[in-house]
Amino acid sequence: MALSSLLIPIVSLLRQVGDALASNLPAMLELAACFTLVSFVATACNAAPPWWRKPGLLTDICYSLVLPIITSYGSVLLIGLGIVGLYGITDPARITSFFDDGHGPLARLGFWFQVPIYLVGLDLVLYATHRAFHHARLWRYHAIHHASEHLEWISFRRFHPVDQLFHSALGDVVMLMLGISPDVILWLAPFNVGTSALVHANLDWTFGRFGVLFASPVFHRWHHTAADRGGSSNFAATFPVIDLIFGTYYMPKGVLPDGYGVDDKAFPKGFIEQLGYPLWRNPKPDPTTTRLPAQ
Repeated sequence: MALSSLLIPIVSLLRQVGDALASNLPAMLELAACFTLVSFVATACNAAPPWWRKPGLLTDICYSLVLPIITSYGSVLLIGLGIVGLYGITDPARITSFFDDGHGPLARLGFWFQVPIYLVGLDLVLYATHRAFHHARLWRYHAIHHASEHLEWISFRRFHPVDQLFHSALGDVVMLMLGISPDVILWLAPFNVGTSALVHANLDWTFGRFGVLFASPVFHRWHHTAADRGGSSNFAATFPVIDLIFGTYYMPKGVLPDGYGVDDKAFPKGFIEQLGYPLWRNPKPDPTTTRLPAQ
C-alpha cells in the first residue's frame, strides 16, 4: 500500500513531464525547419558548420527539451509567491480567480493596450536582470549561456535553471503581478521564442536603420563576444534602444562579431556537467563595469 501510494505522485509527475516534452517538441521542429531553410538562402555571420552539425548540438538539444519544463514549474512557484506576498491571497479559490478577475495597476487596460506595455516592460525587466547576471556570483550561472563557442539559433535555450528562472521567467512573472493578462503573454509567446532564437542565429543581419528598434542577430552576437569587445554591451532582448538609453549599445559599423565562449578552458561540454558547474566552479566575473563607447 505504501509503495503504491508513493508511485502515484511519481507516475503523475512523469506524465506531466511527458506532456510538457510533447508540447514543446513541435515548436522546436518548426524552428529547426525554418532556420534550415534560411541557412540555404541567407549569408552567415561567421564561417561555421550548419547548425545540425555544430559542436555541442546534443547539449543544446538537452537544454531545449528540459528547460521549458523547469521554467513551467518554476514560474508557477514564483507566481504563487507573488500572489501571496504582494496581494496576501491565500485562499485557493481566490488564487484560481486571480487571473480571471485581474489584479495590479494594468489589469483594467484592454488587451491591445497591454500588448505594447508588456513588450516594453518585459524587455526592461530582462535588461535589468541580464545585467545583474553579468556580475559577481550570478555570472557563474549565466556563463553557461555564454559558453557556446559555436553560436546558433538552437543555443537560445542554453541557460542554467537558476538563470532561466530569475532572469528569463521572472520577467513574465513581474508583468503578471502588475496586471498583464495571461492571454497577452500566451499570445506573444511565439513571438518571444522566435525572436530569441533569431538573435542567436548565425546570420549577418543587422536590420539596417531599424537595428536600434529591433534586436538583430549581429546585435546580440556582439554580446556573446569578449567583455572588452561587445560582451559588456547589448543586454536588451528585443529593443536595442534600451541599451542606447543606458549607454550599453555597441554596433561598430562594417565589422562583424566573432570569437564566442567563456574564459575558462576547463568549462564542461556536457549538459549534466554544466548544470553542476556553478556549484564547484567560481568563474571570473564578467567585467561589465568596463564600458565601450556607443557606436
